[in-house]
Amino acid sequence: MKRCTTQLIPAVFAALTLAGPAIGSEGEDRHDRVHEFHEMMEQLGEHTQRIVQAINHEDWEWVASEARAIAEHSRPPAEERRRIRAFTGDRHAKFAEYDKAVHSDAAELAESADEGDGREVINAFARLQTSCLDCHGAFRAEFRRHFYLTE
Repeated sequence: MKRCTTQLIPAVFAALTLAGPAIGSEGEDRHDRVHEFHEMMEQLGEHTQRIVQAINHEDWEWVASEARAIAEHSRPPAEERRRIRAFTGDRHAKFAEYDKAVHSDAAELAESADEGDGREVINAFARLQTSCLDCHGAFRAEFRRHFYLTE
């Protein structure tokens, strides 16, 4: 059994080493095409999750802070924006409209939280989530296929 293991481990290691870079680099190349955008979307998701926690605690300052982080989120680098614009093509105006709605809805959510109006915070959060959902429904699957999935 020991002999089998000592022969098997190097063989498995060699196979993984040889296959790893080819598989990994293909996926990484696709991902790097809009890496900053991907990171930004992950951060927006984290802010959204913290808003839910903050609403549950009725911590309106926390809600406002997280909502402002969404409203004022950074833009991807110019090269990534160019790739996204090329991908969205004649639908880019709609993509930009969704982005503008997210910024606006997040700013309104922050204002409602500043006022301490729990019901309006929940309504504003629902509008923000609807804007996110609308954009994801229109673009997410195609975006993932185009930029992240390899064949």
